[in-house]
Amino acid sequence: MCMMLVPVKPFADNKKLRIFTRSLFVTCLCLLFLSADVTAGHAQDKRFPPDAVVNVTLPPYNVRPEQGVDNTAAIQQAITDNVGTGRILYFPAGTYVISDTLVAKSKDGRWKAMLTFQGENRNKSIFKLADKSYNFNDKLSQKAMLTTGSIEENDDNPNGGGNKAFRNNIFDLTFDTGTGNPGAVGIEYAVSNQGAIENVEVRSSDGEGVAGISLKRKIPGPGLIKNVNITGFDFGIDIGDMEYGITLEGVTLQGQKVAGIRDSENVLHVRRLQSQNKVPAILVTKPNGFLLMVESTLAGGALDQYAVDCHRNLFLRDVMIHGYREVPVRCNGVDVKAPHFPKYDLTTQPVALGTAPSLSEQSRGLLPVSETPTYWNDNLTDWVAVGPSLKEEQDDTAAIQRAVDSGKSTVYFPNNRSYFISDTVVIRGAVRQVLGMGSEISLGAAKIPFSDRQHPRPLFRIDPTAGKFVFLENMFFNAQYPGEVLFENNSPATVTIKHCMGWVGAEGYRRSYCNTANATGNLFLEDVFLPGWEFTNQNVWARQFNPENPDGDGTMPQVTNNGGNLWILGFKTEGPAPFLTTTSGGTTELLGAYNYVSATNAPKVPAEAVPYGVTDSKAALTFVSDNFRDNDYRVYIRETQGTAVHEWKGSDLAPRDGSTGDRSFSVPLYRSGNPSAK
Repeated sequence: MCMMLVPVKPFADNKKLRIFTRSLFVTCLCLLFLSADVTAGHAQDKRFPPDAVVNVTLPPYNVRPEQGVDNTAAIQQAITDNVGTGRILYFPAGTYVISDTLVAKSKDGRWKAMLTFQGENRNKSIFKLADKSYNFNDKLSQKAMLTTGSIEENDDNPNGGGNKAFRNNIFDLTFDTGTGNPGAVGIEYAVSNQGAIENVEVRSSDGEGVAGISLKRKIPGPGLIKNVNITGFDFGIDIGDMEYGITLEGVTLQGQKVAGIRDSENVLHVRRLQSQNKVPAILVTKPNGFLLMVESTLAGGALDQYAVDCHRNLFLRDVMIHGYREVPVRCNGVDVKAPHFPKYDLTTQPVALGTAPSLSEQSRGLLPVSETPTYWNDNLTDWVAVGPSLKEEQDDTAAIQRAVDSGKSTVYFPNNRSYFISDTVVIRGAVRQVLGMGSEISLGAAKIPFSDRQHPRPLFRIDPTAGKFVFLENMFFNAQYPGEVLFENNSPATVTIKHCMGWVGAEGYRRSYCNTANATGNLFLEDVFLPGWEFTNQNVWARQFNPENPDGDGTMPQVTNNGGNLWILGFKTEGPAPFLTTTSGGTTELLGAYNYVSATNAPKVPAEAVPYGVTDSKAALTFVSDNFRDNDYRVYIRETQGTAVHEWKGSDLAPRDGSTGDRSFSVPLYRSGNPSAK
């Protein structure tokens, strides 16, 4: 059970002290990164023990990364045999020539999800489409080098799109569409709830092609595209449909012919975009579309081109624009001027709610941003696999604990079986990194120890370790009892949880994280689909964060910030409110969210629940909500400061597509402070 103590407030209200504290905080964090030999994006070679991955160059697939060898059939066989299992297909350094589309289909010919491509290094592991490949010469019949899919069930769309495209990941690879392939797409990506394209380059050798990354099939997202370079094509990234949101961070675009990014009506959460183009950097073509973009540079341009042309919903902050027309941003058909051009400090369409920030606050938001730390242990002798249970042991609990206590830095779960536990595993000692390798970690028949709702038992407790950082990655959970919490943080270390998802909790009690008073370190979340998070007095940065809980009763928030500092880029919810509450002097900055109000298991949404609550705290919120039911929340935002209560109902919010009578809302910015009472 997590114990809560006095709030920690590193960001004071006094302006000068606040600026000094922020600077000191960021400086200390950077020094901590350096001292711990942890990087934030360093291109490091990734190598694995033989039982950790499926190395496609070894039997039975014998893929040959050599020029002149067509590997299409061999790689497709590796996909067919392993898609849907979560196993990682590993591509060591070399050039993998293909001549046709690789598709995420299993032996029965149906689409499957849970496909992970892992390269050794994006500069060394390269997929190359053979020049002038058959069927890649027609832009009207575009074909991709790689197409991921959603789990195909009866009556699903046969093109592989859908809302069950879980755990589709592409890491540390380059995709080159070659020359003479004008109908080529690098990656046709389907992703749902958890999945990422990260540390990837997509390029066209002759600049031709339809798109570097396409997400045009049914309901793409949520998903993460991070540290990705795209060169050439008509569109760098092409996105369709109105659900469920895509998060982009650290994306570089150059040499596109029509637009860097085209989005029809989805929700985009963008940070650190670099576009070098003569054509528009971003087009949002339909009124349902939403663009949030911060800390970005759009350069190159042409004097007759808009850098950003957005149909309706827009949030820009700290965006530099060079080389385009005199007024380079258009929204809803109207030119949008910036008082400090070429920098767009704060632009919101429609008008923001709550208190307008001062000029000094516009370009930095409420909280400073820290990059997610990364770590890779290239010493394979310092890795340990979770071994088999002993004859007298009923499950894998003791085996996992033995691996943790082995003195090795990296613990991994070979993806050759499911792992069953019945008691808490403690992360401690020398451990710096736990890699699930996509294996299933299950509570199995452990109903009794994980059924006390009032005193939830952690599956993993993070205690103090020898190092200053702990990384938990690529873990998949099947833990469905009401008295559990996946992670209890009891450590002063900086903790990073990324590329993790699972089926958690039961009976409305779905809890993935809580922390004790000993958890004084920072927390980073990235590409996480797990429900139920309670942060107390912590500094938290989250990217592509999906805490949905379909069967709550309207009392337990999906995320609670108690007295801490919470920054989110890309947030998606399903199930009943509350979605996010901030209490006890906390500060929350939410940059982009998709709230699927309709998706609750109950016949009606709990009308008296409030999606966003701010109590004696600060918050800046940007979100879209879609509701296709016949009832709705009475209040969407409630701010309580002392005895003063201010509320915003659905009628106070702008309709997402601009129409009247809609229950789909767009809030480009809500800012707490001293709003007028409603």
